[in-house]
Amino acid sequence: MNHQHQNGMTTLGWIIVISIFAFIVVTGFKILPLYLDFMNVKNAMAAVERRAEEGNAIDPRSKRDLWIALANQLRINSVYGLKRENFKFVRKDGVTTMTVDYEARKPYFDRMFIGAHFVHSVDINK
Repeated sequence: MNHQHQNGMTTLGWIIVISIFAFIVVTGFKILPLYLDFMNVKNAMAAVERRAEEGNAIDPRSKRDLWIALANQLRINSVYGLKRENFKFVRKDGVTTMTVDYEARKPYFDRMFIGAHFVHSVDINK
């Protein structure tokens, strides 16, 4: 008698593999916007840094000027969830350090959230 054995995954095996893949994809779709927003924040801070160092109507000694320029740049980059309290401007030895520190959360499943904590600093030498 010649018995042939069938090889491969069962239906339950396929369901488990597809479930794990779906979980990873959903998690990626939830996390990706958080990091894209952070990249937009970093780009806005870099643009303000460039403008301040070039002397384009931004006084790096003035926290008000820096905040107005940064708020405008954030609007241009479509970042709306951050407030003035998320940014710190410190002037020391002729260098202004602009720091952002915030947490971002997104709903995940039911009452669970997925989140990240972001911190980034830029030094303006002028």
